[in-house]
Amino acid sequence: MRDDLARAIREMPPELSRETINATKALFAPLQEARPYKDLTVAKDLAYGTHERHRLDVFVTPDGVHKPVLVFVHGGGFIGGDKADPTGPYPYYENVGVWAARHGFVGVTITYRRAPDFRWPAGAEDVGAALRWVRSNITAHGGDPDAIVLMGQSAGATHVASYAGLEQFHAGPRGGVAGLVVFSGVYDFVSFGPTESVIAYLGDRRRSAEASPLPGLAASPLPLLFANSEYDPPEFHAQAKALLDARFALLGRSPDYQYLPGHNHISQVAHLGASWTDENLVSDRLEHFVRRVTAR
Repeated sequence: MRDDLARAIREMPPELSRETINATKALFAPLQEARPYKDLTVAKDLAYGTHERHRLDVFVTPDGVHKPVLVFVHGGGFIGGDKADPTGPYPYYENVGVWAARHGFVGVTITYRRAPDFRWPAGAEDVGAALRWVRSNITAHGGDPDAIVLMGQSAGATHVASYAGLEQFHAGPRGGVAGLVVFSGVYDFVSFGPTESVIAYLGDRRRSAEASPLPGLAASPLPLLFANSEYDPPEFHAQAKALLDARFALLGRSPDYQYLPGHNHISQVAHLGASWTDENLVSDRLEHFVRRVTAR
């Protein structure tokens, strides 16, 4: 990563405070493409359900058809977040959809119902509903409904893990997707601790074991790429280790895991698509994974 960016991230506290989140976004915002995106079609706020937050955006370049599809689920601690920040020209999380389109995929970013108004398992249910929409409609946007990779970060990673790992939320053992990508999620609510946002989502701490997707995610037949960042808060390192250990125990070999040196919880996706960062580790690994698991 560029020296000034790496130094700024290193000097931030490894915590999910509003100050750290906003400071990290501000680092990469000037390096991202601004709207309107040149040679890029964006279909905004398409409804995949009946709730006002059942909305998704589709990003695609006009060339080609039957492209692999990357569906991205945003973070926000179960109680916040959105598929795009409407407050500026460089919206955080929309950059993931732009990145996908610029790398030859169809990018889809979704938003979902949030706690405390909607509690577990609302996130996993909404991921499933969005995927059903994608499978039914993505051909019209140049995408291949049989080549979908599902990706989530932070709370979004938990919702992706829950959809894939808790069998009641999808039909069939593969859930209609070709692969999973989860960055710094919560996979075991029992060990994660009773934070306010977790309690807001679960409603009752006694649901921690029932709501934890770790066993099912570790045993999923889907190809899985998971990652965490050097400057993640410690509890997210513990979650990554739990998934690493569980996956290794079942596979008998090293799973597809990426440690992200120099990054924090926000920069791991905020930098995707940014110019002049000299940082290709995440981009290259993610592109390779999508192409590998969707290859005919």
